[in-house]
Amino acid sequence: MEKENKAFKIFRVIITLIAIVFLLLFVSGALWGIVNIGNLVGGLLCVWLIFVFGTRNKYKSLKEKLKKNIFGKIVLYGINFCFTALLCYGLIVTGLMTFACIQQPKQNATAIVLGAQVTEDGPSMMLTGRINSAVRYLQENPDAKAVLTGGQGSNEPMSEAQAMYNCIVEAGISPDRLYIEDKAVNTGENIAFSEEIIKANGLNENKAIVTDGFHQLRAEIIVKQQGLSGSVGSVNADTFPVFIPTFAVREWFALPNQVLFR
Repeated sequence: MEKENKAFKIFRVIITLIAIVFLLLFVSGALWGIVNIGNLVGGLLCVWLIFVFGTRNKYKSLKEKLKKNIFGKIVLYGINFCFTALLCYGLIVTGLMTFACIQQPKQNATAIVLGAQVTEDGPSMMLTGRINSAVRYLQENPDAKAVLTGGQGSNEPMSEAQAMYNCIVEAGISPDRLYIEDKAVNTGENIAFSEEIIKANGLNENKAIVTDGFHQLRAEIIVKQQGLSGSVGSVNADTFPVFIPTFAVREWFALPNQVLFR
């Protein structure tokens, strides 16, 4: 029994430390101006884990108080059930997202580079990561072409596709390997409109989706939903590490919407 208690204490410490690290990452994302359901829900999940596993005595004391009446029991079991279910679901989805990230594209597959925010100063940090990965892919696959996809939002000085084109050409990639798609406003349109360009220009129907790792699973689901021909592989962007937990948790909620309602 003593060994079990010691093992459980070690387990609690590990879970608590992991939760603290992720909580700091969720908060850091907010400090960078990234505030969405990802860091809000992710932060709450971390606080729950820290309270349950890191402050065991306080949790036990509160638990005993809540169990004294039916309303308290409903609150206690309801909160624990919701957070436990969310954690299990998140771990499963994160595993699927990780698997999608490691799917290698076929050699010289046509790159579809998904757009992201363009600011007055140029490509955002997220878009810059996608641009850098697209340049590397095109350098490593000299016969590959790329479709740069993304329209112009009301707060953007130019289309996302044009911003990518400018940077990729500046990096030394020949313009005749690049195709601009500047009408799409979401991932579904990015892929659908890019497919039109691929077919119209007789490009390789095997696809290499260039986007952030947390986004790859949803992009691949969209390709399958649209029934597009050719294989699909992942070229993962150089994502700023602080952003990964927030956007990964956001994908936990975007994926069911994509699967069930699109």
